[in-house]
Amino acid sequence: MSRLFARVLSLVLLGWMAGAVAMAENRLADTASDYLRDHADNPVDWYPWGEEALSLAREQDKLIFVSVGYSTCYWCHVAKRELYEDPEIAAAMNEGFINIKIDREQRPDLDRVLMAATRALGEGGGWPNNVFLTPDLEPFFAGSYFPPEPLSGRESFPQILERLSDQWQSNREPLLERAETTAEALRAGADASLAPERIDPAGWQARAIEALEGQFDALVGGFAPPGQSNRFPQSPKLALLLSAIDDDEQAARAEPMLRQTLEAMSIGALFDHVGGGFHRYTVDPEWAIPHFEKMLVDNAQLVGHYARAGQRLDEDWFDDVAARSVDYLERRLWADEGGYFTAENAELDGVEGKSYVFTADEIRAVLGEDAEAFLDWHQLADLPESRIDHELPDGGAVNLAVGRAYDAFERGELAESIAGFEAEYAALLEARQARGLPQRDRKQVAAFNALAGLGLLAAAQSLDRADWHERAQTVGDWLWARLWDANAQRLNRQAYEGEVSGEAFLSDHAAAGRLMLALYGSSHDIRWLFRAQRLAATIERDYLDESGRLHERPPESGGGLPLSPPLVGDDASPLGHSQAVVFLLDLGAVLNDSAREARAVRALAGFAAEVDAAPADWGFLVGALARPSRAEVVTREAARLAEATETTGGPGETRDHVDVEARMIEGGAAIEVRLAIDEGFHINANPASEDFLVPTRITALDGEIGPIDYPPGKPFRAEFARSAIDVFEGVLELRVPVIGEMPTRLRVDLQACDDRVCLAPDEVEVAVDRGDE
Repeated sequence: MSRLFARVLSLVLLGWMAGAVAMAENRLADTASDYLRDHADNPVDWYPWGEEALSLAREQDKLIFVSVGYSTCYWCHVAKRELYEDPEIAAAMNEGFINIKIDREQRPDLDRVLMAATRALGEGGGWPNNVFLTPDLEPFFAGSYFPPEPLSGRESFPQILERLSDQWQSNREPLLERAETTAEALRAGADASLAPERIDPAGWQARAIEALEGQFDALVGGFAPPGQSNRFPQSPKLALLLSAIDDDEQAARAEPMLRQTLEAMSIGALFDHVGGGFHRYTVDPEWAIPHFEKMLVDNAQLVGHYARAGQRLDEDWFDDVAARSVDYLERRLWADEGGYFTAENAELDGVEGKSYVFTADEIRAVLGEDAEAFLDWHQLADLPESRIDHELPDGGAVNLAVGRAYDAFERGELAESIAGFEAEYAALLEARQARGLPQRDRKQVAAFNALAGLGLLAAAQSLDRADWHERAQTVGDWLWARLWDANAQRLNRQAYEGEVSGEAFLSDHAAAGRLMLALYGSSHDIRWLFRAQRLAATIERDYLDESGRLHERPPESGGGLPLSPPLVGDDASPLGHSQAVVFLLDLGAVLNDSAREARAVRALAGFAAEVDAAPADWGFLVGALARPSRAEVVTREAARLAEATETTGGPGETRDHVDVEARMIEGGAAIEVRLAIDEGFHINANPASEDFLVPTRITALDGEIGPIDYPPGKPFRAEFARSAIDVFEGVLELRVPVIGEMPTRLRVDLQACDDRVCLAPDEVEVAVDRGDE
């Protein structure tokens, strides 16, 4: 057999094997993710994240290759075409690795851990984020875009696969050492103690503004370290500046940064002048050349920011930008069945920006005699040559003419000047849509929709738009009707093609709670308050641990890496921890519930050290806590917590204040459960006085018990409360009828409170004493 024939035969067999994988039932084909489904016909033997893949890696002693991305990530699509559709590369992946695809918007916890691993390994980060793990899930090698062929100073993806696979088989100790070192670095600091003494809302705001001044680009606005060319909107930092312009001490420093940044983003092509809405970021520091994908999470926040800034700074142009962004959300991201889709792609027909750019000749062809006036007010920014020779679209990104636009803005005339181009924008949008529309990510994520509702509500209140207020209510009703699981008393993460799925995270519950509470504040409709209370109860039940610390997912839920997601601050959007603290504080204020306020501050104390170390990285949280009404509560409760922690080690857990015993009585016909409650504490009666309170409840862990006749509770009214609630105090003896086999163990659900603070709900298990039976 000739060498050439052997080579051809090898390629044919590889192609056949890869085709066989693709033709088989693909593990990604039925996932609820456009990003994962986009890889369903790859010859790579992909797995979604889960125990099946992780167990297989351990059984086969294989390395794990994890690729994290999202549907509108341009370089993720490039990797699919260049790497994962290549039969030879796929064969190498399948032979040497267990290959896992993750949609970062479905699993933000895994995304944060793996991105932290990539940075700990010395890489800059970005998506796709590709991480190699040992079978014990410890990361040891990572990167973003891997080229299919070697580039100057860079290995190709096939070379990386071959090198790591060979090293794992022949000399794995260096890999294991690096993996352990990386894992230890990620675990460091995960168990920090409560730090109430470091909570300082006013100080955090002042230091954050000072830090932003150091990051601020005084030429073109925005915030970036020296040498960084990309520019992101960084909405949480804008939220901080918006809150600071109401502060007499900080307004003079915050307002110029806010005004210039909002001005620059909306004059440049980060803002889509033709179709409305904002792109994800620009690849240049002048905001002129966008990375063309559009994200709901960005636009949701910017709608509210521009509307608030327009009102506070008396800038009509900011009002117009907000309005056109709402129009974009309604036109492209609102789903017929309700809720907003997650994003819109950067590319069309495999070419980034193809659906957005124009040449001057195209504009003239569309606008005719009106073209020259349009071109006088607009300029077309050429896209940069790709560093790896990817195809560029013909045309430039539409910006406002910088000099003319800035001059008009400074005179307060930009909104009036641009309003005359409404017909031209409509004509160009029609021409643009005729080319085809970018694909949308059809996931409808709880947290992103809640942020959109909050943005719409803020814009409606600032600009007096009843229709936007109605849409915000529609979003709230959709979230509750579609994603709230009444049986489990929790949210689902997403809807996709009519089906709900996915475990929701702290960010989903906290953002939804903020929306429900804001809708109650704007309408005084009690149903929104009822829903907010339910969401708060879920957060306190599932996402607060015994010490009062918050977790992005329930601590005992499993299903993730053996590392906690790092607290990265309020990055592109507010972190779940930040939103939960603000939501619980605000709900406590509305209900005049100082116990809930104290619980929120205790949760804040669990990550106060991280905020104190870099307050500018927590823009949403710092700005929200600095508002006088919240700052007063936070400062007061932090002082109380610091004193209690110092003198008593804290109030402890519910089980520390309720002693539970159970013994068989009446010859086995019943069980007596005796609850001895510490003096000064009480537990909630059954039924509880409010739906958001945890009732005292007894259930059998084995055997079978009948209905329990709980006695009436004693009315208790704290000084801060508007009305009394029913509670149990002192010693409570309950008769539990046995209607089947005698249980050996019971579980008692309860929550202990004193006149100032409620501890986290607890589940106490107790053995049934059968005497001399």
